[in-house]
Amino acid sequence: MNHAQTIASFNGQILPVEEIVISPGDRSFLYGDSLFETVRVYEGAPFLWEWHMIRLMAGAETIGLNLPHTPDDFLDLTKKLIQRNTASNCIARLMVTRGTGERGYGLTGNEQPYALITLHPIPETKPTPLVLVSTSARVAKDDPLAAIKSGNKLGSILAKRLAKENGADDGLILNSDGNITETSSANLFWIQDNTLYTPPLSDGVLPGVTRRLIIGLASALGQAVREESIPANDIKKADAVFVTSAATGIRSVGQVDGVSLSDHPLVAQLAEAYYAELARHATAVD
Repeated sequence: MNHAQTIASFNGQILPVEEIVISPGDRSFLYGDSLFETVRVYEGAPFLWEWHMIRLMAGAETIGLNLPHTPDDFLDLTKKLIQRNTASNCIARLMVTRGTGERGYGLTGNEQPYALITLHPIPETKPTPLVLVSTSARVAKDDPLAAIKSGNKLGSILAKRLAKENGADDGLILNSDGNITETSSANLFWIQDNTLYTPPLSDGVLPGVTRRLIIGLASALGQAVREESIPANDIKKADAVFVTSAATGIRSVGQVDGVSLSDHPLVAQLAEAYYAELARHATAVD
């Protein structure tokens, strides 16, 4: 899929994108009162679908949002979109909004949630390792909202903007203790003394689906994995750094805050295992 989607799912209906109309009173538009999932589609198969649905349902429970579809209904609608758009390799974005309500932050209980599902091209990536910089974007440690993918992503927007202004590919978000959590849109891993590390979820880290997969793949390779907090200055001392996301998989980091980083064979091993898992999943679905 190398172009924008033309068919979407809105409120359970399959229709052209230009026919979708969202109310100016919608709470996702007004307050970011919504949830979303970004799902990799490979050879027509949504990858790690069950894990995405588990996170979506957990997020809905956290903010008290009633999902308008079951996981099976979401899957059926997504598969229909893949077929209608002839998009076998793409990104599926599922968004659930609480719907239209009265002005203000309070809820009446009469809001009618609905879902919007769209398909998008896989982001283009440079062949060179990423350049990251620390930013002033912050998240509170142990913040329960850090564990969900809500429509309020101003912190990520700030991190991305500051990174671009400094000539970097992405920005690091720190928590209230000064430890690194993630980038604007990816989880962080680093390798030190033959051990693979990643920040703990309690630091304010999104429980990434690809993060979960990589931890499992590393363990299957016999690689030790530890969750530890890391101050911004310490990441520059790592043997190697990489990031993970559903949209782009595994990407190596070549520089953090102006300090060059080395490559490590484990990153290539994990990338190979990741793509093998993509292929295996597509075959299993068929």
